[in-house]
Amino acid sequence: MVAHYYGGVVFIAALLVHLVVKMPVVVRAYRDRGVLAPLREDLAHTRPEPPDEDGLVAAEPAAPTISRRGLLAFVGAGSTAILITGAGQSVGGPLRRLAVLAPRGGDQGGGAEFPINKTARNAGVTPAMTGADYRLVLAAGGRELQLTRDDLLALSQRTETLPIACVEGWTATRGWTGVPLAALAAMAGVPPGELLVESLQPRGVLNQATLSCDQVADERSLLALTVEGEPLSLDHGYPARIIVPALPGVHCTKWVAALRFAA
Repeated sequence: MVAHYYGGVVFIAALLVHLVVKMPVVVRAYRDRGVLAPLREDLAHTRPEPPDEDGLVAAEPAAPTISRRGLLAFVGAGSTAILITGAGQSVGGPLRRLAVLAPRGGDQGGGAEFPINKTARNAGVTPAMTGADYRLVLAAGGRELQLTRDDLLALSQRTETLPIACVEGWTATRGWTGVPLAALAAMAGVPPGELLVESLQPRGVLNQATLSCDQVADERSLLALTVEGEPLSLDHGYPARIIVPALPGVHCTKWVAALRFAA
């Protein structure tokens, strides 16, 4: 992220230097030809630029295929389209459906309408893995307890408004409801401590995450079952996912299969 920031600063600085250096050329062109006059010319009256002292204009340029105002309209339309799709990525909500070119655009389902960094299909998680046979393994000190999703829903629920802050640069704040991790530690018979979260995702560097004692003890840390009052969609981590304050989105493990507390 720091490299991207400084790269952007260098780019803007270079652009400003270019504009300053070329400003005399711009002023001379506007003085000789006017500001709007060239834009009023149709294709038949569009003429190539005259030769310049720097040799940047071709000696025998080909005939123009588009007028200046046609080119300006084309570039303007393209810029407007990029602006709209970019707004869909950044603003979200109903505009997200317009983000057809964005890597995390489109309708993300689940009624929550926020980006998905990895779909269930790409992660290798199938509906059969999250169906009636799903069991969450709650483990500590050599003891294991298995809970269905209905068992989890029957436990005392807590709702927290928390953001998912992705390392890709987007942030989505939503209302999550689920079981506090500290309560699940108590069910496992241990105080809040280090926790290994395992996912149904069969492979990959993000199929597990380790949470610290402080993160587990935070009353806002949840094993989330619903988002914005609706069940998680499969791509958003159904049947259960981790939501922890200030934890990067990639470590808010989806499709949770087991919670292994340090005894």
